[in-house]
Amino acid sequence: MRTTLREEFDHALRRYRARVAVEHAGRRWTYHDVDRWSAAVAVQLADHGVRAGDAVALHMGNCVEFVVADVAVARLGAVKVPVNPLLPPSTVEHVLRASKARVVVRGTSLPATAGVPSLVVDDGGGRPRARDEVLVPSPPPGRPAPGPAPAPPDPGIGAGDRAAIYFTGGTTGLPKGVVHTQASAVAVHRAQLLEAEITADDRLLLSTPLAHAAGLFAQSALIRGATSVIEEGFDAASVLDQLRDNGITWTFLVPTMIYRLLDAAGGQAEHRLRTVVYGAAPIAPSRLAAALEVFGPVFVQLYGQTECPNWGTRLAKSDHDPARPDLLGSAGQASIDADVQVVSNDGDPLPAGETGEICLRSPYTLECYLDDPEATAAKFLPGGWIRTGDIGFLDDGGYLHLRDRTSDMVISGGMNVYCREVEDALARHPAVARVAVIGVPHDDWGEAVHAVVVPGPGFDAAVLLDWARGELAGYARPKTVEIVDALPETPFGKIDKKVLRAPHWAGRDRAIG
Repeated sequence: MRTTLREEFDHALRRYRARVAVEHAGRRWTYHDVDRWSAAVAVQLADHGVRAGDAVALHMGNCVEFVVADVAVARLGAVKVPVNPLLPPSTVEHVLRASKARVVVRGTSLPATAGVPSLVVDDGGGRPRARDEVLVPSPPPGRPAPGPAPAPPDPGIGAGDRAAIYFTGGTTGLPKGVVHTQASAVAVHRAQLLEAEITADDRLLLSTPLAHAAGLFAQSALIRGATSVIEEGFDAASVLDQLRDNGITWTFLVPTMIYRLLDAAGGQAEHRLRTVVYGAAPIAPSRLAAALEVFGPVFVQLYGQTECPNWGTRLAKSDHDPARPDLLGSAGQASIDADVQVVSNDGDPLPAGETGEICLRSPYTLECYLDDPEATAAKFLPGGWIRTGDIGFLDDGGYLHLRDRTSDMVISGGMNVYCREVEDALARHPAVARVAVIGVPHDDWGEAVHAVVVPGPGFDAAVLLDWARGELAGYARPKTVEIVDALPETPFGKIDKKVLRAPHWAGRDRAIG
């Protein structure tokens, strides 16, 4: 039984030696190529003093070097710290400082960070400077070498040692470091290979940041013997071309990307997709129904968080039934290696149908928050359950229905308003392209429901407010509507409600979140 990422990668790299592991920018690398290259990078990192248990930050755009460096870190028994290239410099500095990164593998498009040695990668941001140390370049692809690549010395790590520190993508305050062990890293891949339906003959198109969820999918693909086709970023037209021409069978998208694909596809798309995994943010049921029309029954929804990566619950392909809106609007049932429950404010389990805080339990929950025992203690309930900070309920069939983040819930006139519920209702209006709902200050109600709308053709705010009378309870209907060209997003693809709330709450304390 393999219990560490090093063991998983070493096994796969030798088992699938002749298969194509990664495609990027018109080039292909076999598993043997990745084996040789990652071994050389591991030696380079070791020459910089990286040892088992040391943190190595990966701060670059989507490129093959990210995958190779990821494998090299695992083979050294070091701790991966992925850093999203979309993060602002102050947050990057916080991540590097908090994680005590010994080395950062950095793209040339990104600024150097004082105090942390860099190995640079040309990620399209210009050529390395003369004084930069460059990551070991790729061996010539497709040119077999005799015998296996020399593996780095066994670091002597076990299941309980650290594998990664992921920093939360929250929209308030500085992100917290979430520590995962080798055991949790291996467990999430075993669940993921089943729940995401990744097979050895899949070709995975990865266009979301490898420093986020796509990096976990790339790891799973390597473990399974599949091929990862890496795009440097998401472009709807380019993705549709890939789906038509490059034999793509699997991809991961966030809802915004699905919307853009639908708009670009114009009602039809040529593809060979078997699986589209989506998540990271709520999706409008009306748009999901449209996606099923265009792409067919290929969708799998995931629900999790950094503290329980990806697979807390799963909405299966068979549950994506437009005739069953009760299922289509849910987040699915507990994943194969996870449990889900809903608890009261006191932490007591609630029966089906009652709304409370969602809690998860799995073999791949976090070990702790980095250097924060108080936050760790607050996260856990007895029995290994973790609080998600999300509000929802379980129905009689065990399907989870999300209502809101605890920090996003609006309390108006003493009534709890779940923004997700309001957003789903407003998104059904044909003239609403996108919508986010927040609470804004109100002298009488404390907070008033406020809708921020990206308008579609024929939009009229007064018409929308009147239409909402037939869709929502009086206390949940928006009092005001704001029209914007686009909704702000976090680097992780979620709507940034902190940015939306900021001008309304300037100089005032918000009661919630």
